[in-house]
Amino acid sequence: MPPVTVQDVVRLALPEGVVVAAGSAGLSHQVSWVATPRATPPVFTNLRGGEFVLVATSALHALDERLTLANLAERLAQVPIAAIAVQGDIPDQARATAETLRLPLLHLPDASDIREVEREVQRLISDYDAQIERRAAQLGHVLTQRSLAGAGVNGLLDTLAERTGRSLAFYSPTGEVRALRARGPARVALQTLQPRGTGATTHLGQQIWVQQIGQIASGDAAGRNFGYLALCGDTLDDWDRLAAHQGASALALELAKEQAVLAAEERLRGDFVQAVLVGAAADDKTLVQRGRELGYDLRQPHVALLCGVANGDDRAIARLAGALSAALSALGVAAPLMRRIDDVLCYIPSVSRGRRAHEIADLLHARLTDDIPGVLVAIGREAPALTHWSRSLREAEQALLIGRELLGNGRVLDFGDLGVYRLLLLLRESPELWEFYRTTLATLVDYDRDQHGELLKTLEAFFDHNGNLARTAEALHIHRNTLLYRLTRIKEISGRDPDVAEDRLALWLALKAHRVLKTISEPVT
Repeated sequence: MPPVTVQDVVRLALPEGVVVAAGSAGLSHQVSWVATPRATPPVFTNLRGGEFVLVATSALHALDERLTLANLAERLAQVPIAAIAVQGDIPDQARATAETLRLPLLHLPDASDIREVEREVQRLISDYDAQIERRAAQLGHVLTQRSLAGAGVNGLLDTLAERTGRSLAFYSPTGEVRALRARGPARVALQTLQPRGTGATTHLGQQIWVQQIGQIASGDAAGRNFGYLALCGDTLDDWDRLAAHQGASALALELAKEQAVLAAEERLRGDFVQAVLVGAAADDKTLVQRGRELGYDLRQPHVALLCGVANGDDRAIARLAGALSAALSALGVAAPLMRRIDDVLCYIPSVSRGRRAHEIADLLHARLTDDIPGVLVAIGREAPALTHWSRSLREAEQALLIGRELLGNGRVLDFGDLGVYRLLLLLRESPELWEFYRTTLATLVDYDRDQHGELLKTLEAFFDHNGNLARTAEALHIHRNTLLYRLTRIKEISGRDPDVAEDRLALWLALKAHRVLKTISEPVT
């Protein structure tokens, strides 16, 4: 059994709320036993050194009015004892004396039961391991009660920090810091730590124990990883590891509970959005009232906003839905949201807190990009009434479908920015558009594919620079004569002359159609 120190007694035997009033330099003193004052003088007998003394100031005054706490500290320090724990007021003189003697002077809460404290210290000294297990179970019970009382994640972290006296941090499953209770070197160490699993590590001179949050034996949270909890200090022991385990278990239950609530709310919001999309025309007033109860003002215009990720599976879409919900909350935007198979849909107000819909979409895109690289955000046009929500959704879907290729994913994909593509999207499955494409550009596409050519790229650059040969050649990093040769080949292969106005329009329109038609694999016949 390891030697028990005053610090161990403070952490593992004394009640919550104990304060080290003076003599913190002596917290490493070893404790041999616990002693309490006798009812009659002499106050203490048979002290052999290393005792942890428990005393109430009222009992001292009852024994001898001339006996002060400062005098008692001076006498007991000659033994020497390990520390004094006091219930009652501690005069400044006693604090100064204890500080000089390097004798820990601990202030017990007024409601403390001296006899119960004595028993706890005895248990610690006589069976250290059993007392640690008992203390850990008590901590688990306290955390559970706090969770039931609605303390939330932050309340649990506060309790854990108070009970362990350690710096700690809570991380997401990807290792990002979500909450921190630390100062000084420990704060720096925890901020820069990138946890990957349960275990001990040393980082920036600090000992750290990392506990994964989520490995629960049964229930909906079984097998999940909710993140990591890390305790940090100069030295860590078995109690820290047990405390981290209890803290992680309580956090897992709390996070599972929060996720269940969020999932229920998400289903409620999704059902509401679905109800609007399929039933707005039939029961407009009822939907407006239901929306008001959910915190949405559906009397004002809204805009459909879609978020997606490339090749997103169920987990990626679920994560995206959570990130979008959090981003909306951070911006103070009340928007009904629905998770779909391949993306997440919400309807943002046309104006919220003085910001128009496109500005809100830009802010959401910036926040989501920080958390989910490669996220796509697309919006439709304004829906002035509930009956127009479906139209705005179709437009957002079209913007998301083709906007990435046309506009890139570094910006919000706005249906209103698609220009002529809005017309081509309506025709993308029509035989006429496919026939126009075949007779105008298909031969160039085939030539580039077979010969690894760059005629399409050249034609696009030519149109991008309004037919200016010098600027087109510069953009392509080729000589002017090379450009002229390529334009001649385009004329020969396609049968269309870029210098002829009607042919130039046909080629320009065919290039736009080429991008649209790539979004479907087979032509309609």
